[in-house]
Amino acid sequence: MKRMITLLLAATLCLGLMACNQQETSVKIGVVDEAAAFKDNKVAQGAMAYLKEVGTPLQTKAETAYKAMQENQSEETVAAYKLAMGELQNTMGTEQQRVVGLVEKEFSNALEAYRAEKGLEVILSKQSVIASSDTVDITSDIVAAMDGVTVDFTKPEAPAAPEEAKAETVAPEEVKAEETKPAE
Repeated sequence: MKRMITLLLAATLCLGLMACNQQETSVKIGVVDEAAAFKDNKVAQGAMAYLKEVGTPLQTKAETAYKAMQENQSEETVAAYKLAMGELQNTMGTEQQRVVGLVEKEFSNALEAYRAEKGLEVILSKQSVIASSDTVDITSDIVAAMDGVTVDFTKPEAPAAPEEAKAETVAPEEVKAEETKPAE
């Protein structure tokens, strides 16, 4: 009997020590559907509205040039159409890159702020996760965070020239003449 109690006590002690030696290693993870969170928010909708606003007059101009070219295909109308299409493509390509860059920056900021606020070690893309629980899906939280962001998509004006550049340039001959002039 004493032997049995000793063995049970030893087994209990071993189990207790093993439990103490195991460290709790829980990692807080969030999973986000990037595609949905990136497009289903007010910032992305504002970006699309801005791009439509910029593109509509250019599209109209290109369509008008195309119709003119169809009615009278001459060197002038073909050149006008090519010019209008080039302007449309160049302007929209540049603006799309700039606007997507602004949205991506805000999206990254929202993800990082959420991660830090909730104490998450990592946020994974839903597209790269094989399986996960709905409890770690943070897509709606990220959409809400993006809805609270305001972004001005208007294209910034080119910086004004510095005052020195605006000043009249003085010809070297005038500078030499002033330097050799006797002081009065």
